[in-house]
Amino acid sequence: MPACTIAIGLGAVVFRMTRSSVLEVLERDYVRAAHAKGLDPRRIVLHHVVRNALIPVVTVLALHMGSLLGGTVLVEFVFNWPGLSGYLVRAVEQRDYPEVVGIVLVISVAFVIINLIVDLLYAVIDPRVRHG
Repeated sequence: MPACTIAIGLGAVVFRMTRSSVLEVLERDYVRAAHAKGLDPRRIVLHHVVRNALIPVVTVLALHMGSLLGGTVLVEFVFNWPGLSGYLVRAVEQRDYPEVVGIVLVISVAFVIINLIVDLLYAVIDPRVRHG
């Protein structure tokens, strides 16, 4: 239940963004040119459409990671699920400031690492980023 609670909201946003991004890329000139050259439709979708459609999707995922990390605090508290977020709530209730600072530091480092991974993923998805 906790994983579904967290995933449903983010999943809806990602699915909608993916759909609109794919539909937008399908209308571009290079996709029509690939069809005109007689390339296999599966190859066109996998190599041209999906790769270019993933760029805005990855951006949306990166933007939602902060709210996802913050949302786990509430979900773990509501479902009484043991974890770092429950530990954070307990530390705030007990006014244990060193524990609060430590947990916030761990969550902040996780957010920075996630953003680093997203930036590296941009270089894999879009070759223009590598050469810029």
